[in-house]
Amino acid sequence: MDTMSENKINGLTESFTRDEYNSPEIFNLEMEKIFGTNWCFAGRTDQLAHIGDRLVVEIGNESILILRNRENELRAYYNVCQHRGSRLCDASGSGFGAAITCPYHSWSYSLDGALVATPLHEKDSIDRETLGLKSVHVDQWQGCLFVSLQTNPPALTDWLENHYSRPRELEKFDMSSLRTARTTIDEVSANWKILAENYSECLHCAVVHPELVDLVPIYKTGKTIQDDRQDWGVSLAQGKTSLSHNPNETLALLPAMEELDEYSVFGALVYPNMLIDISPTVAVLTRYVPRSPTHTTIYTDYLFPKSVVDDKTLDLEPTISFSDMVNQQDIAVSERVQRGVASKSFTRAYHTKMERDCHQLIRRYRSEIS
Repeated sequence: MDTMSENKINGLTESFTRDEYNSPEIFNLEMEKIFGTNWCFAGRTDQLAHIGDRLVVEIGNESILILRNRENELRAYYNVCQHRGSRLCDASGSGFGAAITCPYHSWSYSLDGALVATPLHEKDSIDRETLGLKSVHVDQWQGCLFVSLQTNPPALTDWLENHYSRPRELEKFDMSSLRTARTTIDEVSANWKILAENYSECLHCAVVHPELVDLVPIYKTGKTIQDDRQDWGVSLAQGKTSLSHNPNETLALLPAMEELDEYSVFGALVYPNMLIDISPTVAVLTRYVPRSPTHTTIYTDYLFPKSVVDDKTLDLEPTISFSDMVNQQDIAVSERVQRGVASKSFTRAYHTKMERDCHQLIRRYRSEIS
């Protein structure tokens, strides 16, 4: 893997190489060493509101089944039957009952992963206790589900504390109290790292996001934080109250937002696959699911206070569609980059001094992929 160029360029630092954007071998290594070792964002706890609800997610190269058991505890397992290796579950949702039944030979497991039924076999003819589902670690933070494939992962909150983007400072907005109003899914022809790099800088914002920079003036300068703020928040334009096609709307504010001196926007990349975007009236959570070196599925959850979601007279479309517009703009330029980095003329990308968060991204990636 070529990770160092022969010639340094003044004012630039080296980023990802052509192979790191395109190579299937490197992609598989990332699934093992990055997505197979970190805590990965897997969804929202409100997707598992009832006993027996299930969530099927992809973490690295693995399919993982997350459940809520009879004691209202979260459980996660490799989505594999212990009989002949069949995939157990295909769909997420409710109404599946209190058993996990394999569609191949109908072997059934309890919500705690124990093998409880093997049709056509005498009960004592198989040592069921040795054939339970293989568990993985699952935890929650701010209403968000995280899965780790590590045998002994660090505590989730300690792992979050170790992020340069300071996601735990966003706990004041109490995302666990918010409710999902909508989830969108985009299939993107771009490497997950291109998407993460794009999120980590705003040099492109004035060109790609004219509507956004009109509402967040600091973004016109290419900066992602304001020099006069220590909380890493950025202020909305004077008189604006939300990121929306109706920027003066009067939806209820997120918790703690009214305590700030100005209507503000916050963001954090939770490496490797989560984006958190907080604005006065909505929290937008993004989840990357890499499928191949050149294909990423993006899940986007739009969260509002429960009172807003429950009030069917409120129009959330201006807020959701504004965020989706920005997402589509980012997707378009990311796919443009993916087409470019496939060229044999391309060797590697570079970052300028203003792309400080991109520097942090590449530094962490290098430490884990080696």
